Amino acid sequence: MTVQPERDPGELLTYLHILADGSRPTQFFDLRYSPPAGMMRQRFVSVLRIHQIAGRITALSATAEVFVGAALRDSARGDKTAITGSNLLYIESDDPATRGRLARFDCSPSMVVASGSPGHLHIYWRLSEHASAAQIEATNRRLALGLHGEPGCADIVRVLRPPSSLNHKHSPPAPVRLLEHNPNARYPLADVLATLPVDPRPPHAERAWSPSHRVGRTALDRALLAIPAADYVRVLTGREPNHAGKVLCPFHQETDASLQLYPDGTFYCFGARCRSGGTIFDFAGLLWSIGTRKRDFLELRRRLARTFGLTAQSGQVSQ
Repeated sequence: MTVQPERDPGELLTYLHILADGSRPTQFFDLRYSPPAGMMRQRFVSVLRIHQIAGRITALSATAEVFVGAALRDSARGDKTAITGSNLLYIESDDPATRGRLARFDCSPSMVVASGSPGHLHIYWRLSEHASAAQIEATNRRLALGLHGEPGCADIVRVLRPPSSLNHKHSPPAPVRLLEHNPNARYPLADVLATLPVDPRPPHAERAWSPSHRVGRTALDRALLAIPAADYVRVLTGREPNHAGKVLCPFHQETDASLQLYPDGTFYCFGARCRSGGTIFDFAGLLWSIGTRKRDFLELRRRLARTFGLTAQSGQVSQ
């Protein structure tokens, strides 16, 4: 059964309908929001409840940064394995050259969103078939390379600002707008790939966020692994991610941010002489010079639990 989205002229509903196009009724939107004071929160909303999530986004946007997962989740879980694929490609760009390259690109976008920061765009293409998570990520990276987007923002768990929300990084907050929408723009994956450069992802990066590295044995492990990378890096280093989700890497000297932070709790440094990556345990271990195996791991986990106010027994926030 395919969910048939209702037609509505509103920017937000149009956007959500495109995300839900071709979905199964058992899938979920991934809603993230960051209150003025507090860590990023996550909610899962059925694709059958588009008007409900639209109302929630509108209400939250008045005071919070709001994001929606570009790819639907197959189950109400926050890890990367809950997304097997998508029929939507997407990139982020703040490069003025992207507009000109986009005009010359054979596959015109299905949707272009202005994210609220001057010149910053989120660009989407609908596919005529379902592609695996690996295919989506590889194609997103190639689109970013070919169109001057951000290759580090290509992951399947990427969350982006929805139209009609507000970007609170500015004063006053800037509206996020749907600039272009072409309901007929839909492409076979092969057609999109035909004129794109090769996948730029470093071969070592794949291992950094392999699901096997993120399987928690205890409730505390799972609670720590569920913390988005931007949140734990902010707490552990005081560094604020830029619009592309990057910070200056604390593990080497640099002037341009190369440490990419992912919402699924992983990180990877694209610095040529670094290539550090992994989970919160890997990050804290490197930062604190603590090993990640055997007794070292137990000490590392205890220290992280204290830092984030979690109890060892349940993984819940301590009172």
